Amino acid sequence: MYDNKIRLSQDVLEKAEVIAQEWGLKNSRAAVEAVFRRYADEYLGRRAQRERAASVGAIASVMVASSASSCDALNELDELLGL
Repeated sequence: MYDNKIRLSQDVLEKAEVIAQEWGLKNSRAAVEAVFRRYADEYLGRRAQRERAASVGAIASVMVASSASSCDALNELDELLGL
């Protein structure tokens, strides 16, 4: 079971009430949840993009190293065959 009794400072509650009125939400709690969800989704989305970019970068560096090794091997083979 979770504790849904979160304590917020008065200034946050006042801002949440303004947001609730502007967004047509039921109360300040709904505004806090909506704002948190929005920014949490954005944050997690950016984090996932960074992780994907890092993975792609790692794969690309392995491929470059692999390509360099293949080129070195082909050069050696060419020299051995006298091509």
